[in-house]
Amino acid sequence: FLQQRVRTARLRRRSREELEEMVRQHTAALRTAQDSLVQAANLATLGHAESLEHLPQGVSVVDAQLRLTAWNRRYVELFRLPSDLIRAGRPIEDILRYNARRGLMGPGDPEEAIRRRLGHLRAGRRYLFERERADGTVLEIRGNPLPGGGFVTSYADITAYKSAARDLRTLATTLEHRVEQRTQELEEAKRDAERANRSKTRFVTAAVHDLQQPLNAARMFVCALHDRLNEPDSLEIARNVEDSLAAQDAVLSSLLDISRLESGAMPTHVRDLSLAPLFDALSREFGILAQAKGLELRCFRTHAAVRSDEALLRRILQNLLSNAIRYTRRGAVLLGCRRSGDGLRIEVWDTGPGIPERHWQEIFEEFRRLDDAQQEERGTGLGLAIVDRIARLLGHSVGLRSWLGRGSVFSLTLPIGDAAHGLAPPQVPPLQEDSLLHGRRVWCVDDDARVREATRLMLERWGCRVVTAGGAADGVQLAAASSPPDLVLLDYHFGERTGPEILRELCMRWRSSPAVILVTAERDPAVEDEARMQGWGFLLKPLRPPALRALMQQLLIRGEVH
Repeated sequence: FLQQRVRTARLRRRSREELEEMVRQHTAALRTAQDSLVQAANLATLGHAESLEHLPQGVSVVDAQLRLTAWNRRYVELFRLPSDLIRAGRPIEDILRYNARRGLMGPGDPEEAIRRRLGHLRAGRRYLFERERADGTVLEIRGNPLPGGGFVTSYADITAYKSAARDLRTLATTLEHRVEQRTQELEEAKRDAERANRSKTRFVTAAVHDLQQPLNAARMFVCALHDRLNEPDSLEIARNVEDSLAAQDAVLSSLLDISRLESGAMPTHVRDLSLAPLFDALSREFGILAQAKGLELRCFRTHAAVRSDEALLRRILQNLLSNAIRYTRRGAVLLGCRRSGDGLRIEVWDTGPGIPERHWQEIFEEFRRLDDAQQEERGTGLGLAIVDRIARLLGHSVGLRSWLGRGSVFSLTLPIGDAAHGLAPPQVPPLQEDSLLHGRRVWCVDDDARVREATRLMLERWGCRVVTAGGAADGVQLAAASSPPDLVLLDYHFGERTGPEILRELCMRWRSSPAVILVTAERDPAVEDEARMQGWGFLLKPLRPPALRALMQQLLIRGEVH
């Protein structure tokens, strides 16, 4: 449709240009002809009537008494005038009346038309008009006074010109209609594509949510099992299961991110931020992974500030560091930054195998992985695609340099921010020992029975006293018969209702507002914003037990401080 629209618009523009050019040429020709006409008429009044014969228009010349003094053959042909009517000295009124009797003076009262024409001649006023005859011939009639008195009138047959102009206008109108029709079809196709894209996004979101529910339960079951195992072989099996679940979670999360980026549903919150806290957090997070592979992670401290979305920038750097560690077998991975013109370039270096230049573009496509990577080193094939799309969303640029057998460097160039506004966020209270959770009353409100059971087993291993509820009905009944909890783990989706709505009913029964962690597979930023506004914790499913335990401790400490 887009190609048709462009092609139709081009034809329409060409037809307009042709019409305008035709008008320009016709106007220029008439101007030239008019000059020639006046010159020829002057010569005719001096007795050189033959000077009119070479003109393409019909011409008649009258003197100051409105008597015919000169004419040419074309004038006689156009009006089919009898020879006995055309003679020198004949009043022009006689010829006008002859034409009027044949209907050649146009519509309306013939006498009025004659008086009007004679009035122009007597007053020496220029005039220009067009007249279409019954046979379809169109004449352009132009009158001009002569310098020494008298009047010259020219009659040009512009039938072909008017027909071409009419055809061009018809073509322009047709093309206009076609462009409008194609535009409507294109807009409808665009709306259909947008509806399909929204439907696909909803499907992916729902599918990921449903797939992550059993993953969430499985990871918590593994955590509970891990605490009960003593044999090294059994512990290794548990760790392998947990790694497999984490890998599956990474695939689902990446698919959801790709879907949100494609649909434009990923909002940004760009601000000035300091890189130091982000680099410190990444150094701690990936230092353990690097050390486990026998690699060294070097993170160069910086006081620089940039303008970006903190969460999305962190996601980009996490993917780059994860790839660097995954594909590097020996040596080091480096994270640093340097000035680049008016911006700042963050770089991730590795001493991996390098990337052939022919693959530099395609590795940023979905599910693209190098064929020579070891099976255990292969990722989801989505990390760099997410990096590229998030960077484009933020207006940052991604770069790559690589040397086979020596390593690669991925870079991200972004605007420099105001260091004064890029202060680090306030520090959370330090964590205490797990004994903080012993004896705590914790509710788990979730509509998935497997998640409730897995959560109960895990929390009980941490020493918590656990109550589980599948929704509002049994939750309200249990709340009426028990004391308020210290903390609530709350799912978000409950069919037609939401977790926060159910929590309000429970709090009315308890007459208390305990600490809350909203636990959901819903990656809608509005849900996280709602949790933050309420002062709740927020975690995405599948849960990572260490993250849950740390957040529970933080909220309980904060509750004791306040």
